[in-house]
Amino acid sequence: MEVIIQLIIIGIWSVMFTIHTRRLFRLAQVALLPALRNRAERQRLTRVWWWLGREEFWRNVQNDCVRCLQLTVMLFLFAWSFYV
Repeated sequence: MEVIIQLIIIGIWSVMFTIHTRRLFRLAQVALLPALRNRAERQRLTRVWWWLGREEFWRNVQNDCVRCLQLTVMLFLFAWSFYV
């Protein structure tokens, strides 16, 4: 049971991380595969740092982190109820 709960929590946080990483690259208009080969595309990677400093990006990240924390606590309490 513990392993299943841990895998669910890891899955929730992994999905959130993946979604926001893809969103960050989309906002910065960076294509990942050509970015390694093309000098102009490598310069676009600096836009990522710009977006990391913007409130528009972090507002959605904060909301999703709160949701993930809520689900983590709920799953912890669910698992704990089996042992009490």
